[in-house]
Amino acid sequence: MIWSLLYSGLELLKIVHSGNEIHWFGFVYRFIVGKSATPFYYIVVLMQLTMMTPWLVKTVKQKGVISRILWLVTPLYLMYLYAWNYIVGISPRLYETLFPAWFVFYYLGIHVRCGWKLKCNGYAAAGALALSCVEAVGLRAVGFDIGFYTSQITVGSFLYSVTIIGCLLKKNENNRSGCHLLSKIGDCSYGIFYIHMAVLMIVGRIIECENWYAYWALRFVLTSFISYIVVHLAQMTLKNHKKLLRYIGFV
Repeated sequence: MIWSLLYSGLELLKIVHSGNEIHWFGFVYRFIVGKSATPFYYIVVLMQLTMMTPWLVKTVKQKGVISRILWLVTPLYLMYLYAWNYIVGISPRLYETLFPAWFVFYYLGIHVRCGWKLKCNGYAAAGALALSCVEAVGLRAVGFDIGFYTSQITVGSFLYSVTIIGCLLKKNENNRSGCHLLSKIGDCSYGIFYIHMAVLMIVGRIIECENWYAYWALRFVLTSFISYIVVHLAQMTLKNHKKLLRYIGFV
């Protein structure tokens, strides 16, 4: 809520400075559905999934029919999204804000936490990445909305994400000391999630590069590095103020 208010406030100042009309209903709507900043919709998704967690954990441990049926939640939702895009030509409103889109990852995490072993290698990840690219080209060819086939919510993208998760889990199990940096980044990940959009906007205004690929690569690297450093320094500076760090989402 704090960060949503902050980003909404920055957007409001931008509108006032430009002299444009303020649409208060739009501000309230974006705040409620997690659109104050582009990735904040996932906070709404996480709230939905968190409320389901006790029941999901119990279901997974029972290993019954329902636990197997639940694997169909995200695939069925993807089928709906593909059909909608093909027929209508655009994605349905707030399709990424509903929990079925991300359920498979959360459910997979619960299974791993309960003892499941998910292992993938680099070949699987490379194959999934190639499939994701081919899928995007194919969806573009049949007229799908660009916002959909370049998004994270596609079959190819999901398969690639799962293989990367499998590779990281395998690496972590085989060589725990080798994942120290990854673990440190993970400790800062929630804070990075909150501030990276602000850092991204600032970095985008500073970088001057005519090459599109070099511009976006440099923007990604700088945004990632600066966001991590800011959160890490905040954690070190406020290490005796854990309550404040939790309040701002940095732990």
